Amino acid sequence: MAHGILRNMAALSVLQVANMVLPLATLPYLFRVLGPDHFGAYVFAQAAIAYLVLLADYGFNWSATGEIAKVQNDREAVSRIFWKTQAAKALVACVGLILLVLGVFLVPKLIELRPIMFATFPLVIGTVLFPQWLFQGLERMVFVTISTLSARLLVIPATYLLVHTTDDTWRAALIASSSTVVAGIISIVLIARTKLIARSFPSVDDVVEAFREGWHVFIATAAVSLYTTTNTVLLGFLTGNVTLGYFGAADKIRNVTQALIAPLSNALYPRVNALFAEDADRAFALVRKALCVLGAIMFVVSIVLWVGAPWIVRFGMGPGYEPVVEVLRWMAFVPWLVAMNNVLGVQMMLPLGMKKKFSEILLGSGVFNVALLIPLSLRFGAQGAAMSLLATETLVTGAMALYLIQKKVPFFVPKSVG
Repeated sequence: MAHGILRNMAALSVLQVANMVLPLATLPYLFRVLGPDHFGAYVFAQAAIAYLVLLADYGFNWSATGEIAKVQNDREAVSRIFWKTQAAKALVACVGLILLVLGVFLVPKLIELRPIMFATFPLVIGTVLFPQWLFQGLERMVFVTISTLSARLLVIPATYLLVHTTDDTWRAALIASSSTVVAGIISIVLIARTKLIARSFPSVDDVVEAFREGWHVFIATAAVSLYTTTNTVLLGFLTGNVTLGYFGAADKIRNVTQALIAPLSNALYPRVNALFAEDADRAFALVRKALCVLGAIMFVVSIVLWVGAPWIVRFGMGPGYEPVVEVLRWMAFVPWLVAMNNVLGVQMMLPLGMKKKFSEILLGSGVFNVALLIPLSLRFGAQGAAMSLLATETLVTGAMALYLIQKKVPFFVPKSVG
């Protein structure tokens, strides 16, 4: 067991470094070539398509992962979960394509960005093809690293070769989105070569069951989009591409510094699920350690982000992005808050069966964000959107901690001590 965790941690450490370093190879170039206006269009399209990615994911990255983690050694059971989940994802991806076609012919903002929107849609296809949840559940994160890293390495030369002016914004979008398709194809090859999955045909009942099992997590992830993706989309509609470019540039940097969280969370989640089924005390001990270690690391990262904001903007973005400094400072402590609420929510509430409350907290916080975002962004522009994001992440973290305390869950100290 220990060797498996160490192997997964090592694989994810490589991926984590790649997630932080590889964007730095192209982002400064895109900032300068596209400028705030066209970079704003670029991030708007990614945010809009993110809704369709969310629909295709449908919470399966957590619900299906948990299912597979419990039957890791039963190939037939794993295969059944795999095929019903893939069938469900393909169905909702088709619905997403229909929604995109309707949007780019009916909504003025989307009509204006039609080529960039279509160029970004491969993100949805890649989401269907790449079964990260399968590799997580089986604790074979090496496959995630191989697939993702191979695809992302191709983005760097493609960006420098094909993106030279603002007219190439759609090409930049296509290159970024196509990397997920490449990762999906590589993962399928790995699955076939290792014979992880047996051939099977899911029934209608199986697919319905997959939707039912993922429902609460889908609502939770949809709620999260109300204070992540929605900030970008609403800001684009309310203020225009230049202001959105400032916010999007700061958000890209924030996401780079936050890259550490997802790999560690993905490695921990199946192990925590398995431990709660075997030994709750050991599971709580592991989550407490994650809370302390990840919280401390991301707190330091957030301080560095706040202090270094002027240098990051000056040297990483160049002329025209000066307003991003204050936006980035408002976002600086979001990575720390995200780390804390990820451990409290994903690693604690979900394995303990608190899916409904988890969804309620995120949904309520999402509504709070939208209510705050509109007046703040109209008054303060990109800074207002960043303020709203910070306030919402604070609310999420506080609400989760208070609920766990209320339920007397020993997430800070063992019961015997408290």
